[in-house]
Amino acid sequence: MKQDFERKTTERLLLRAVREIDLEAVFALHSDPATNQFSRRGYMQTREDARRILGVWLEDWARDGVGYWLVERLDAPGVVVGLGGLRHKELEGQRVLNLAYRFTPETWGSGYATEVSRVALALAARHLPHVPLVAIIHPNNVASIRVAERLGMRLGRHVTEDGIQNRVYVIG
Repeated sequence: MKQDFERKTTERLLLRAVREIDLEAVFALHSDPATNQFSRRGYMQTREDARRILGVWLEDWARDGVGYWLVERLDAPGVVVGLGGLRHKELEGQRVLNLAYRFTPETWGSGYATEVSRVALALAARHLPHVPLVAIIHPNNVASIRVAERLGMRLGRHVTEDGIQNRVYVIG
């Protein structure tokens, strides 16, 4: 299964498992206040924060064979334009697959989040159909809500994490 998830391509994008050498890319994406406007933790302020989250994501890949991808455009190899994909998460005592996507502001409106998420959903349906799949989205994040709805997801319920209420979108 891990081999099916580690590296995928779409017509425009390379989706690849995060690696230890991705610290700067993770920090750049998560230290930008614009890309983290709706993040419950806000934007990253130190590379140590990036090192910690990167470590969590590397553990996801090692333990579960699935995790978030860094996303590069095929016509610009090595240039990370975003992050997306699936990782296991505990949500209200249940193990779920969390669909996430975050892209650099200059790529917003390009359809990359939908493109990456379609690959993630197809892989989850094929390899992990028994694990509920969700997208946890801040209620003011209209662009992310549109992506979830474009993917055929619907509002399932509301959940509060770290004192912030979010919407939980589910398949179907």
